Amino acid sequence: MKKTLLTIMSAVTVITAAGCASKEDVNQGNSSSQQATAAAATTAAAKEVTLTFWSTNKELYAEDIKQFESKYPNIKIKAEFMGDYDEMAKKVMAGVVANSLPNVVQLGQRHGIPQIADSGKLIPIEQFMEKKDIDDIYPAFWNRFRYKEKLWTIPFNSSTPVMYYNKTMLEKAGVKPPDNWNELVEAAKKLTQDTNGDGKTDIWGFNTAADTPWYLQPMTWNRGGKMVDPAANKITVNSKESVETLKSFQDLVNVQKAMAPNQHKTAEEDFNSGKLALLFKSGSALASTQKQVGDKFAVGVAPLPMVQTRTAPIGGNSLGIFKSNDELQKASWTFVSYLTNTENAAKTSMKSGYVPIRKTSTDLPEFQKLLKENDGFKANMGQIEFLYGQAIHPADSLIWSGLVTALETVEGDSKADPQKLLDKLQQDVDVFMKSYK
Repeated sequence: MKKTLLTIMSAVTVITAAGCASKEDVNQGNSSSQQATAAAATTAAAKEVTLTFWSTNKELYAEDIKQFESKYPNIKIKAEFMGDYDEMAKKVMAGVVANSLPNVVQLGQRHGIPQIADSGKLIPIEQFMEKKDIDDIYPAFWNRFRYKEKLWTIPFNSSTPVMYYNKTMLEKAGVKPPDNWNELVEAAKKLTQDTNGDGKTDIWGFNTAADTPWYLQPMTWNRGGKMVDPAANKITVNSKESVETLKSFQDLVNVQKAMAPNQHKTAEEDFNSGKLALLFKSGSALASTQKQVGDKFAVGVAPLPMVQTRTAPIGGNSLGIFKSNDELQKASWTFVSYLTNTENAAKTSMKSGYVPIRKTSTDLPEFQKLLKENDGFKANMGQIEFLYGQAIHPADSLIWSGLVTALETVEGDSKADPQKLLDKLQQDVDVFMKSYK
């Protein structure tokens, strides 16, 4: 128990330090499988039970819960808002120590899932699922939520980053949406403008949203690098590929002068107001971005640029179930199964831009219809082909915060050495993992 407490407190420290940019005709056979699994659980929970659900969604999925309770009147849901992903992780860690946890929890994909699993309180989600149900979820999503060869939580609101671009601006400048990194650099240079001749940049060519490591990681993978290798139980954040990626961002600011230094927190606002041409941001923000831009200009969406290859990292959150008693656990799976079924996964995707976790969701007629009608949605969903799930790791939050710091440093200092910065991060990760063991 002493070791568990030390592990949990260590995790709280790391997650607190990383507190930034947390913010997002169907295949009848498979659908029947999902319904049968849920029905079996409901039968087992014949008398009325109340489940506590900790969520990071301010609206607490009120409409979904209302529909669920109508379908399963014997299961009542007490939903509680726990704050953003960082706040949720800290509250869960505290709940582990105090032995006071909900039945169902919504967890960010890089926010302490391994530590929570190691506490012994979380049930591997695969224990509730039939093989056919597991197989309906894209393998890359499972790869992301795999730890010690077990699937701990089920992907829920899952997203990938995309490249938004001001289509009107690019067409006027005669620039095609960049498909690879070299094209992105050239396009960003051409699109950066001093529109009034006062010697100050009014429109920047390129930037990313505030969750910067989410864009550094795929550019590293696209160069052939790998940060987390669970098979070898190895973390390498200071590889040649990682250094090249960090240097490429440093050069965009200090050499090509096509990206504003450390202006990620306002990058989304800059794009929406027409002051930024190209933006890396979550595809889950597609609907809201189109709404905010309105008729100011045409919004284009494209995959992240390739280097040697193309990958799309996985973001968002997942759902987990904590140990309680058999009746509550089965009822919890009924609820989780409902939220993540084929129809609901498709509905969430179509309303926002989240990637549906289930293959069968993309077969729904209404989903196919939207693909044909909305080019941005089609481009966003096209990244399913390139999904890459880096397995969760106890050092996820430390790696994230370290990459944030490294990028801030190289953007603000043209003489900063990317290799030395990532060597320091590697040392920090190695020290953390020694203490974690």
